[in-house]
Amino acid sequence: MTDSRPPPVPKPHTVKGLVCASCAGSVDVEEGLTTVVCRYCGTGQAVVGRRGTRRMMVLDRISRDSAAQEILKWFRKGIRKEPALKREVVLEESFLAWFPFIRARCDVIGWVLGVDERRVKRGNRWVTVQDPVERQVSETIDQTLAGADMSEFGVARVNLAGDEILPLDEDRLRARGMVFRPNRAEDETADAVIQQALERIKTSSMPDKTSFSWYAAMRRRTDLIFYPLWVIRYSFRQRTYQVLVDAEDGTIAYGKAPGNHLWRAFSLVGSCAVACFLGTTLLQHFGGLIRSENGLIGLGVIGLLLAAFIHWGFRQFRSGGVIEEGTGLVKDHSQDSLMESLQSITNGLK
Repeated sequence: MTDSRPPPVPKPHTVKGLVCASCAGSVDVEEGLTTVVCRYCGTGQAVVGRRGTRRMMVLDRISRDSAAQEILKWFRKGIRKEPALKREVVLEESFLAWFPFIRARCDVIGWVLGVDERRVKRGNRWVTVQDPVERQVSETIDQTLAGADMSEFGVARVNLAGDEILPLDEDRLRARGMVFRPNRAEDETADAVIQQALERIKTSSMPDKTSFSWYAAMRRRTDLIFYPLWVIRYSFRQRTYQVLVDAEDGTIAYGKAPGNHLWRAFSLVGSCAVACFLGTTLLQHFGGLIRSENGLIGLGVIGLLLAAFIHWGFRQFRSGGVIEEGTGLVKDHSQDSLMESLQSITNGLK
């Protein structure tokens, strides 16, 4: 005889050991509830918690041969790379790997009051005018950062726009390639990323003088995403280099290549020549320029322009021996300081 009764409904999990904020009595909260009433004093309370870190994955769509073709195309792009690469390079080993990346998301809202100052000319005098400022801040933060030490591979972030993100199936990934393990705490890393982005938002929205400011990060979400990258090594003139290709969209995530020495020399000599030409032209009109109303400001601007030309040429010459390019590179100093702080977090976990 078949039992036609419906299966019993499982009881919701109950969290015990919480304390009422009003009377310090014990409060039991069933799973899924966002409000609870104390059974002793009758005080209603909100249940506030933090979502756990979801573990997700992105599958590969680019084959090994397609990744190799993208690298050959990359060799032919730009003037800064060695021209002989497209003729003498030899592709060697390659493998597909999934690297952990921490995705931090939140919505930032805020309000800023203050004044902006600007200089205007009235008659023969320059005066400072103050304009009242009232700014409402509303911005979404969505950033990724490597969840493991990527110094050997050079990729600090990935682009998840338009990607199909699926729940993690580690066995499925291991059947397709290598899977690297994370060694950074997800919550601490996400907090550091959000805090850095929040500081950037504050800096960009601040007026010249601030009288009031308020910011808040709402709806924080943290995901650990395993992202596919093709790791391909090649040799050129008895040296080995490495390129990482995004296995989802085919872009170069990180590539290292020998530089064009002719371009390095031309950049240094050309920038110095341009600076000398501008400098001699300035000396020819120095008297008239210094007697003008804004002569000192003009001299300062031209001096900075000359220094910028020379600095650009020197950087091209000094760092042009090896070229590093890719969508996963992060080159600003604030990101470097963030990576150092995350490295200290990683060392503390070991």
